[in-house]
Amino acid sequence: MTHITLTNESLRIVVDPDNGASVLAFSVRRGDAWLPLTPEARPGFLMIPYSNRIEHGRFTFDGVTYQLGNEASHAIHGDVRLRKWAIREASAGHLCCAISSAAFADRNWPWPYDAAVEYRLIGNVFASRLLLWNRGETAMPAGFGWHPFYRRALTREGETVRLQMKVQAAYPDAHGTRLPSGPAEPVSPAQDFSLEKPLLPDHFLDTCFRGYDGHGHIAWPESGIKLSFRCSPACTHLVIYNPTGQPYFAVEPVTNANNGVNLHSQGDAGSGNVRPDSGVVGPDSGVVRLLPGQSLEATFEQRVEAM
Repeated sequence: MTHITLTNESLRIVVDPDNGASVLAFSVRRGDAWLPLTPEARPGFLMIPYSNRIEHGRFTFDGVTYQLGNEASHAIHGDVRLRKWAIREASAGHLCCAISSAAFADRNWPWPYDAAVEYRLIGNVFASRLLLWNRGETAMPAGFGWHPFYRRALTREGETVRLQMKVQAAYPDAHGTRLPSGPAEPVSPAQDFSLEKPLLPDHFLDTCFRGYDGHGHIAWPESGIKLSFRCSPACTHLVIYNPTGQPYFAVEPVTNANNGVNLHSQGDAGSGNVRPDSGVVGPDSGVVRLLPGQSLEATFEQRVEAM
């Protein structure tokens, strides 16, 4: 088993290239000790070449219908999170890993693709960069995202964690399947974190938002830690997962909506603008059409600051 540790004067991460290039640990230095921001039992993983779920693993693209595996419970979280990645570059504060779907006979995606991830520690910033290439002979729908988990309490059980994330709309989930049951709607008060407020442990959320502005933060005031996000414009969507009764939660910058390829085939692709006069959200599944040889790229930076 190969684990790679990146460390600088402020931060430390541990990466597992053998299992999806997942982030096993993300910690900040406090004096002579390391304070983990992420739960040990919940590695943060990458979702490629699509984010979240595809309903029953079935979708139509350019008039052709495709069937992925895991039909009964929906294809979920892409095709790379449990696969072995190759280490391309490694140093004290930088790691680059890559994967080629051609190396796997059980690839669960109709098109061949390559992907790469870079992790870099720069002072108090943990920066990540994702790239995805279409290696097929026809256009393919593409998307990806990060699925980091965070500890609800850092230094005392029961401490309050606070969240601020600005989005334009939320996809309804009337059937409890984590699949959009209709077009994106204005954010409800329970889903609204445009102003910082507590993320309460009994406030269940597993919601896909669209129109994410690429910023925001998580704060643990009692522990004196603030974690600020900065994502590139390709990350138009955000998923917040806040399970009840668990010591962790997830805030996931992603490029496409849940079930995005099916929303795309149904015509949910466009400017993504909001009409302020009506509250109606314009269509935008976030799915990118990649021609052969083209790539999709995005970055996600997490800045750790003292409060």
